[in-house]
Amino acid sequence: MQTTVRLGGETDAFEESVPVQATVSPESVAAYGEAAPDSSQPFSMPTGIVPNVGGLHVELASTALVGLGEGARYVVEYPYGCLEQRASRTFVLATAADLGAAFKLPGIDARDIKRRVQSSLVDLEAFQCPSGGFAFWPGMCTSVSPFLTSYALHVFQTASALKYDVNEDVMRRGYDYLERELGAKQPVNEGWWPAYTAWQAFAVKVLVDGGRNQDSNINRLYQYLDRMPVFAFAYLHDAMVAKGEAGPRLAELRRRMNNAVLPEAGTAHVEELSDPYLLWFWNSNVRSSALVLNAMVRAGATPTEVTPMVRWLMTARKNGRWGNTQENALVMQALVNYYRKYESQTPNFTATVRLGTEDLVRATFKGRSTEATTKDVPMATLARNAAARDLTLHREGDGTLFYVTRLTYAPDAATLTARDNGFGIERRYAPVSGGSPGTTFQAGDLVRVTLSFDLPKERRYVAVTDPVPAGFEPVESWFATTAADVARQTEAQDGSDEPSWEDVWKRGTFDRVERHDDRVLLFATRLADGHHEFSYVVRATTAGTFAVSPARAEEMYAPEVSGRTSTVTIEVRR
Repeated sequence: MQTTVRLGGETDAFEESVPVQATVSPESVAAYGEAAPDSSQPFSMPTGIVPNVGGLHVELASTALVGLGEGARYVVEYPYGCLEQRASRTFVLATAADLGAAFKLPGIDARDIKRRVQSSLVDLEAFQCPSGGFAFWPGMCTSVSPFLTSYALHVFQTASALKYDVNEDVMRRGYDYLERELGAKQPVNEGWWPAYTAWQAFAVKVLVDGGRNQDSNINRLYQYLDRMPVFAFAYLHDAMVAKGEAGPRLAELRRRMNNAVLPEAGTAHVEELSDPYLLWFWNSNVRSSALVLNAMVRAGATPTEVTPMVRWLMTARKNGRWGNTQENALVMQALVNYYRKYESQTPNFTATVRLGTEDLVRATFKGRSTEATTKDVPMATLARNAAARDLTLHREGDGTLFYVTRLTYAPDAATLTARDNGFGIERRYAPVSGGSPGTTFQAGDLVRVTLSFDLPKERRYVAVTDPVPAGFEPVESWFATTAADVARQTEAQDGSDEPSWEDVWKRGTFDRVERHDDRVLLFATRLADGHHEFSYVVRATTAGTFAVSPARAEEMYAPEVSGRTSTVTIEVRR
């Protein structure tokens, strides 16, 4: 800053440099659990932090199924009507009716549900073809599919168990069709084997649940475990449990399912086999996690084994629901079966949360409710007592207290080192005109900023914040300048603006980019494991030396899964 002073005929001036640093990079740690009746988490205040940034978030609920109704509403109101969507709608309505008043489903009149289910079951019969198999659309029997037929019969079986009237002749013809398909010649192309074993395992499960003996098919399919997707393990496991089998074969299926379950940040999910043919079966990690969860519940797994999967499924929602009608229906089934087995006791308790000797939250839960109680304690309040102490949770009464606690803080340091908490992220600056990456540029230079991500596994709902150095300005691609041409070329190369369908399908991509004066924001619904890059163009405009805050990536619904670059100093010369 230059200051000039004049008094009468006298003048003086001085120049002073004032460093400006904005390197706050929030971090989060979280703990999840259940109190039945007590639980405790050690709590220590981090040192060397910004005093007014972050705090402690506590969330309490009487069920792990918080907000289940939106997924049901989505399936019921879905505007299209092929067999899968109609069957999923019937499936969800029947499940909702059986829950009674336990959960309120928005937009659904509880008094009308059973009538709608019975009517929908009759409508589904129109999709059955003369062969006994079911097609995607009525009368279009060229689209008959054994996998789709298995799903339709599974919905009929569920409705029958809930005391709805089901056409027994429709069921018999469907079972006969599946048995004929199971006896057909096996495929020669080995690339089809994961899909082949998947539909066969589902058909066998449905037939066993329908009272048909399938020992020979179970024995045959068991020889192909190395060629099965994870959800086929779940189907085969269900078939064996239904016919009363116990022993080493069932234990082997459980071992393989458990090996596919990846725990992280208090949650766990299935990492499904990536195979293009499985997309015909609506394959996804969400769907497979739901099927494995359902199989584990059916087999009597412990709450410790299944609750992390419930948490993951609940956090995998977007706008309160999962990705499609199939996912929503199967997740609803798995969560409701979990609820019946592990949350059968009607909640009637008071929950108390204390930090050391200080009461933070006191809440009463009476009756079935999916509402959560939250409490946020600012960092300034926490800092009044920096001594290490325990966060204790106590439940007095009947039921289980489910909780999430998350501490967010920002290190108070001028220079931060890189950190990888599930995201490996690097940032580099290089002249667009060519040359090696560096940190010194001339005013007027166009500079390409490249962010590189190395992910050990798939990440969902990713948010990235990259602060722009104070001496730079982002180049907007809609400006009709040479710089805009460079920006458009960059977007075309990295796929950030118009990704191809293959990029989205195989790898995921950043599906939203926001450019601001001081930062660039990236959002991705899904990023596959492996290496990703994103680049954009800035112009060096102001001479000076600038400390640039780290670029940061995180999963929005699990911010403790995160990563950052190191602080860097950028120089712009005149």
